[in-house]
This record gives sequence, structure tokens and C-alpha cells, in this order.
Amino acid sequence: MSDRLGPDAWLILKAAGWSVVGALMFIPVAANHNPTGLPPVVFVPLCVVLAWVGLTALSLTLIRPGVAVARFYLAPSGASTPYQEQFSAEQALVMQGRVPQALASFERRIAADPLGIPVRIRAAELYATLAANPARAAELFQEVQRLPGLSSGDEMYVGNRLADLYLGPLGTPSRALVELRRLLVRYPDSRMAPRLRQGLADLKARHLTDERPG
Repeated sequence: MSDRLGPDAWLILKAAGWSVVGALMFIPVAANHNPTGLPPVVFVPLCVVLAWVGLTALSLTLIRPGVAVARFYLAPSGASTPYQEQFSAEQALVMQGRVPQALASFERRIAADPLGIPVRIRAAELYATLAANPARAAELFQEVQRLPGLSSGDEMYVGNRLADLYLGPLGTPSRALVELRRLLVRYPDSRMAPRLRQGLADLKARHLTDERPG
């Protein structure tokens, strides 16, 4: 279903879900105030449905600007974000607790799509989190870095995720330094550049302190 609704599926479903609660609150109001003369069994459900539609539209109007801002910062290339497959089959397997099956499905997709960027990123995230396999996650992120057509937003995201893995479960902070420095060289004037500089300075300070003899 999420694939058919497009990239804003989660937003539409969330707004609709929130609006159900608000619409139900109109039941006592509609039951006690019926200026139309319609039977209550008709008027009350009609009011609830109309309230739900209105609240859903209002929720989407209020939420969408924030989503647009987030996309702007995550994809600083300036191009509109194209629709990408949501991998709903794999998501369903994960929701059922069938993580190995979801990973196997991702690996089949990866093998069938040598240039696929989104599938590698999604698989890497699953390996890095629920599958607790940071080494495989790092391999996939590194593959993404070598693929043609990588957007600046994806490159920034993947580089930061690799740095997280090197600093955390993989225990190689020197490689995290390399990743952050590479991103700063690639995008010295980006919105993320100040954060990258600060992150590099903090990481260097911690790393050098840890290496000093006690």
C-alpha cells in the first residue's frame, strides 16, 4: 500500500490516523446539535466522516512544510526528490520479526541490481541495526560510495553513517576521521560543513587524548 501512495505514504497514513481520534470527539457534539433535521443515525456518522476528512486535510497542510524543509537539507542538490521504492515486502518481513528473510530478500535485490543505491542503503541500515552486522553494513555503504549517480545528499548521509560505524561497533576512529575529512573536502561550502569541522575537531581531540600514554 505504501508503494502505491508514493513517497509521502507515511505522512498521509499518519495524518489520517491522528484525525480519527479528533473526528470521534465530534460524536457528542453532533448528537446534541442537529440543525438539519436528519435522523441521528445518519447525521452523526456524516459529521464524523466530514470531520475526519477536514482534520486529515488540515494535518497534512500543517505537516508538509516541515517535511519539505527536511528533504531540502537531506538532498542539498536542489533537485526535487524522485520517488523511490519503499521496499514494503522487506519492511513487512521486519515487522513480523523475520529479519533474516528480509536480509535475504535485500541481498537478492542487490545481486540483481549492481547499480542500485537505495536498496544498498536500506539493507545496510538493517544490517547496522536489527541484524547487528556492522561489518556488512560498512561494506554496503562503501559500495554505494563507488556507484555512479550518487547524489550529494546520499553521499553525505553514507559518509556520516560510515563514520558512526567506525566510531562505534567497528572501533576504528581513525577511519571515521578519514570519512569526515573526505566529506569536508568534497563539500567545503555546504550547510553541513560547520558541523563536519566541529565533528573533526572533537574527534581529533578525543582520539589524540586516548592515544596519549597515561
